[in-house]
Amino acid sequence: MKMSFILVLTTIFLISPVNVFCQEKPTKNKQNAQSSQIKNDSPLSFLPKGTIIHKRTKDKIYVFLPHNTKIQGLLCRGDKHQGWETVFYTNGKLALAWLAKPAVIQGIPCAAASFWTELFGGTAAVTFHPDGKLAGCKLAKDVTIDGHTFKKGDYVRFDSKGKLILKK
Repeated sequence: MKMSFILVLTTIFLISPVNVFCQEKPTKNKQNAQSSQIKNDSPLSFLPKGTIIHKRTKDKIYVFLPHNTKIQGLLCRGDKHQGWETVFYTNGKLALAWLAKPAVIQGIPCAAASFWTELFGGTAAVTFHPDGKLAGCKLAKDVTIDGHTFKKGDYVRFDSKGKLILKK
């Protein structure tokens, strides 16, 4: 029963339409909404052609990358609108990314994301503070941070000054 429910949700997610597309010039998309365009002077002008701008808020921009893309030194997962949403602060810095391969970020070994880790192993989202400092990630290997030992797969969080946040 549980697996059938997950399969149905996954199917719905994979075939659902996305509202706003980033194209070379403004056009109407299938929902007749105005398309977004990444301008050359935008903090996100480095994104590849085919990037889908899904949503904008006051302080964040949510996009779907057309393929795995190196952003700020990290290989971020991308597959159009197949579930790997990358989030940026309006200053162009990453807010949330899904790594295509493990990476050491500011000395912390962060795990890659996969469909299976998200489905069965908790989140592998890598989050950042507005200044670019690591806010949290799932560990790619066992590690000791500030005298505390963590296992591969644990999720660790840091405050805006880079200090480890321990669960209480």
